[in-house]
Amino acid sequence: MKNSHRILATVAAGAAVAAVTLSAGAARAEVLAFAADKPGTTFNAMASGMAKVVDEAGGPKLLVRPYAGPAAWAPLLDKGEVKLGAISAISTWQAFNGKGDIKTPLKNFRILRSGEGSLMLGFIAGAKSDIHAIKDLRGKRVSSNFGGHIGISTSIEGTMAIAGLTWKDVTPVPVVGANDGIDALVANRLDATWASLGQPQAREADVKIGIRYLPIPNTPEALGILRQKVFPAAQIAIAKKGSVPGVEEDTPMLSYDAYLVANKDLDDATVRKILTALWDKTDELVKVQKALSGFVHKTAVTDAPVAPYHPAAVAFYKEKGLWNAEAEERQQKLLKESTATN
Repeated sequence: MKNSHRILATVAAGAAVAAVTLSAGAARAEVLAFAADKPGTTFNAMASGMAKVVDEAGGPKLLVRPYAGPAAWAPLLDKGEVKLGAISAISTWQAFNGKGDIKTPLKNFRILRSGEGSLMLGFIAGAKSDIHAIKDLRGKRVSSNFGGHIGISTSIEGTMAIAGLTWKDVTPVPVVGANDGIDALVANRLDATWASLGQPQAREADVKIGIRYLPIPNTPEALGILRQKVFPAAQIAIAKKGSVPGVEEDTPMLSYDAYLVANKDLDDATVRKILTALWDKTDELVKVQKALSGFVHKTAVTDAPVAPYHPAAVAFYKEKGLWNAEAEERQQKLLKESTATN
């Protein structure tokens, strides 16, 4: 009888351990679709980096799902069919306000975390070409359209406007995405295209043909044009000489924030798990992906948001001492805008 009791006790204990293990496994089995651009792009690299850090910290499993660009996945996030996205501030601004390729305002976007100046962008040309400045693009073949990338064409137009150029002054060459434009440059189907600083595909292009990032004038007049033509939160930042292949000297470039965004109805507990993982492992973000270097604690709450923050994010950053009266004022203004056309 004693042996039988021991056996039963052992079986019961084993069952309890198994139940706990299964329960923990079920909790970790939560998978959230995380929208990003195609592999080889900066935003795919950023999303992959964040997903890795969150997973290693024991947070929800974030499954990076690639799309042609934000125009392809933004409506899905707005409907809640996709839960998270890695996106630029300009694309968020266009989506939230129904600009560019998105005609209907998508008011269910909510920011979870911002990265200041995480994205630096500009034209690249072949290193052996005679194109050294924006004004040299006149009469050249320049990538256009960009499919689902709703912010790129606007950025190009604003950058060309600094030199007094429009699409009529160049030969537009339609492409279907940022990577395709770089591939076309390598294949000599165009003379200049748009790229982010350190974009993986641009690094590959430098190995194949050599590339040069083109500077923009670092002047108040140029910044004014960018904020008028591109979007109100545009910035100019300096890419240091030699920081990535193709930067031949200190190079002023268009810059704006990058966001981790979610649908407004993503549950608070999940948001907190994600933000806690990213906060606790912030130092790991840069190690995982250089493009995430702007995602430090002090920039998690931007002073120029273009969409509201998720309520769980607001609560989280209040606890961290980042959410102040100015942030709350901006939040309330954007929340009013989010209900104005719904």
